[in-house]
Amino acid sequence: MRLPIRTTIVVNGEEWDFERDIHTAALIDGTVIVTFFPREGLPSIVALDMDRRTLWRDIDLPHFPRQEDHLTMYSISGEEPLSFYISEGYLLEVEAKTGELLDMRFVK
Repeated sequence: MRLPIRTTIVVNGEEWDFERDIHTAALIDGTVIVTFFPREGLPSIVALDMDRRTLWRDIDLPHFPRQEDHLTMYSISGEEPLSFYISEGYLLEVEAKTGELLDMRFVK
């Protein structure tokens, strides 16, 4: 059975509409982290505070890889610390509120 892809999430009983297809989302210490199915020129990860202000985006941070020949899709793989698989076998750990790089390691 296929599940529908959503463009909204519910945060503290309130629906937030991103008008984009959401891949994963998490609420970590008052920070909402959303990953999206990639779209040219748009971020694949956005972190927001509870007032919906953007704290950081993957496209603004140098430690998130960019590839010219294809778009990158990220999935939240851990919440403490916030981590993403960034390429085959590599895990990137970041601080949830700032996106600051904590660690990058080969895990495969």
